Amino acid sequence: MIKNYLLTAWRHIANNRLFSVINIFGLSIGLSSCIFIFMYVDHELSYDKWMPNAERVVRLHTAYYSPDRPAFLTVNAPGRMMEAIRNFAPEQVDEGVRLLLQRATVTREDKVFSEVLMFADPTFFEIFDLPFLEGSPAASFNAPLNLLVTEGMAIKYFGDTNVTGKTLTMCCLQSDPIDVSITGVLKDLPDNTHLDLDFLILMDPSMFDFAPNMLNTWTSVNTYTYFKLKATGNASTLKKRIDYWLDNESPLRDRLPEGVTPSEMMHLNLMSVPDLHLYARADAGNMGDMRPLGDIRMIYTFCGIAILILVIASINFMNLSTARASKRAREVALRKVMGASRRQVAFQFLGEAITLALISLLFALVVVEAFLPVYNEAISRDLSLVITKEPLLLASLLCVTVLVGLVSGSYPAIYLSRFLPAKIMKANQSSETTGQGYIRSALVVCQFSISIGLTVCTLVIYGQTLFARSMDVGYDYEQKLILNGINAAAVRNQKESLVSELERIPGVSSVVMSSEAPSQDRENNTGFKLLNSSTDSSVNEGIILNYYTAGFGFFEAYNMKILEGRSFDKQYGSDAIVPIPQSEDRIGRASIVINESAANRLGFPTPADAIGKTLRAEVFRAGNHDLTIVGVAKDVHYRSIKFGIRPSVFFNNPDMLSVATISFSGDPAAIVSAVEKRWRDLAPSTPVRHRFLDDMIHDQYLAEEQQAKLLAVFSLLAVLIACLGLFGLAAFTAERRTREIGIRKVMGARIRDIVTLLIWQFSIPVIIANLIAWPLAWILMTNWLESFTYRLDGSYILLASLVAGISALLIAWMTVASRALRIASANPVGALRYE
Repeated sequence: MIKNYLLTAWRHIANNRLFSVINIFGLSIGLSSCIFIFMYVDHELSYDKWMPNAERVVRLHTAYYSPDRPAFLTVNAPGRMMEAIRNFAPEQVDEGVRLLLQRATVTREDKVFSEVLMFADPTFFEIFDLPFLEGSPAASFNAPLNLLVTEGMAIKYFGDTNVTGKTLTMCCLQSDPIDVSITGVLKDLPDNTHLDLDFLILMDPSMFDFAPNMLNTWTSVNTYTYFKLKATGNASTLKKRIDYWLDNESPLRDRLPEGVTPSEMMHLNLMSVPDLHLYARADAGNMGDMRPLGDIRMIYTFCGIAILILVIASINFMNLSTARASKRAREVALRKVMGASRRQVAFQFLGEAITLALISLLFALVVVEAFLPVYNEAISRDLSLVITKEPLLLASLLCVTVLVGLVSGSYPAIYLSRFLPAKIMKANQSSETTGQGYIRSALVVCQFSISIGLTVCTLVIYGQTLFARSMDVGYDYEQKLILNGINAAAVRNQKESLVSELERIPGVSSVVMSSEAPSQDRENNTGFKLLNSSTDSSVNEGIILNYYTAGFGFFEAYNMKILEGRSFDKQYGSDAIVPIPQSEDRIGRASIVINESAANRLGFPTPADAIGKTLRAEVFRAGNHDLTIVGVAKDVHYRSIKFGIRPSVFFNNPDMLSVATISFSGDPAAIVSAVEKRWRDLAPSTPVRHRFLDDMIHDQYLAEEQQAKLLAVFSLLAVLIACLGLFGLAAFTAERRTREIGIRKVMGARIRDIVTLLIWQFSIPVIIANLIAWPLAWILMTNWLESFTYRLDGSYILLASLVAGISALLIAWMTVASRALRIASANPVGALRYE
């Protein structure tokens, strides 16, 4: 019996090759799309869950709030918070640790690289139980400057992992280069971790005495701070304890104006380590994290897309299966005449449907294996599919596949198997009702509603990305090479010589210095008091403003417009900031340039009113200064437009100039080669770090661009699957109406008339699908665009809806016409003989 069923199923598939191929191909595309999305989602959800006791480890995040100013959000915390909170809440906290990341030059013989070093408190391995290749926490991480490297770094510098006791030279935090011995080797961390760890050094706090803002601070945020909760503790209880401490016992109470509590200005949040990758984006602001963050919203989005694609593919499978089953009435009747029971007939149809679905699954796995390298490149991941090692995925795929087969085979199994043989033999048809045709049309409407909706969303998301990238940022960024690391110890005392050498390069028009280049998203804030010009008394209590350091010629190089006053000029001896020695109790004087937003924030009616006014502030590492406003610059998007424009002040502080902007013309490769040569001549022991500014600006939107491309691919697949189903239904409908078409041709109908008739029949579901998809896409995309400061307006959503709708209709016409034309062109004599 089973052999007979299998033979019959094979004959049915072979005799209906077109419909079998459409069924198998459509469902395999849907299943392969779901597999790709499952792999991505599974990887994103797995971050840091491999760490022992990861659910007990939380990280402290900081948010600062100031009136009339966007909140400053960061996943970092002030250096003194860890010890204070650990000591205040011993019932909830087992231990705490601070991580401080610093870029340095690492050298071994002729190998020189710029690396990120992670400095950590001695309690690091009480928080993070990481695997060792050589050594142990007790033996290898017990004294200041103990250095652990990962196996990847060991191979990079030494060629093997047996490196304990060997030495690397590191330069430089503040003093001269130091030789550090390796005390242990860590295994390379999995890709699914938020930690960026290549070099781990046991931190000696005295190493950072030259920069009190690093560790010895209650407000400046530079450390990643973690706590390990007691087994009986929980994060919500610790959060309540921290909030109480902040307002009632913290030293911050004495630093704020009377009547203002610390919790009004500062929020301290806790987040579990396994949640960091997907949820920390809300706390990270524009400062980011150690490694690129994920987004839980994209997880929901892609899961939704996977379900929708599978729904479209399943509708195809069910529609075509049930449509073809209605042509098998005589087969059913003959089987029943020969003694087959209704159960056996039902089993036959269900078995055929499940067989087709399982074949589709096999093809889907082949598609995934073939396109996985392309997919990995698109999402910047290194995913692999070993189906035997993914029992959950395998079980889910089998369940979904069998379910699709059961549902699609249920109609012929239940409906056709109940017909009386005599009636069926007489009519040779299943007497398909109008209602069943309506159901299929409704399913087509559902398919195209989903496809059109996905296409509209994709067009809007991609359009917003292009809008952000093409928006006028307010300064010139083309043909500019950014050279970082000018403040490195080996270069610090040769800034002027380096600038002079770079200016001599043919094609270089200018070399200007700054603390950071535009698009380098760094947050620097301090309080500024507006002084009364006659009494030098404070007009306000202090306003928090963002600040940058810009050297002479900076505004001119970037073509930043000065609305009033002037930019920094060497002919004025008072423009640059001169640090005040700590032993001297006096206030320095210098000039500043502010932007339009800062002028408005300070209460000046017009930019001209700000010129000549004085602000008092404590300049980082330079002491208190009275700063005269000499210019007001036009607002520019110094950071990504995602974060808007901040009220900002520009200092000219020579000690903080660490980035050079090289404006050039001509061949970029030749400029880069010349810059590298000049750098090697002056600082052979320090690797050069440079990037083109337009590439840096482009990378600000790289994540959004990748997501938009993935959405576009999956949306196109959804449209393709829907059109496959429409093609199959068009072929089926044309086949059923072959005799009608022959009669119409005999009666004088033209091929064009017949094709138009069939096209119109299938146009109606697509038009209805547009009417359903457009309002839903409008609601979704309007809400999504609300999260952007600068965004497309509603007219673009309407345009995207029209483009998606018309495209879907044209594709549907071409799909139906290709089949209808073939039937309509056939000889009517053959059509009239059609049985």
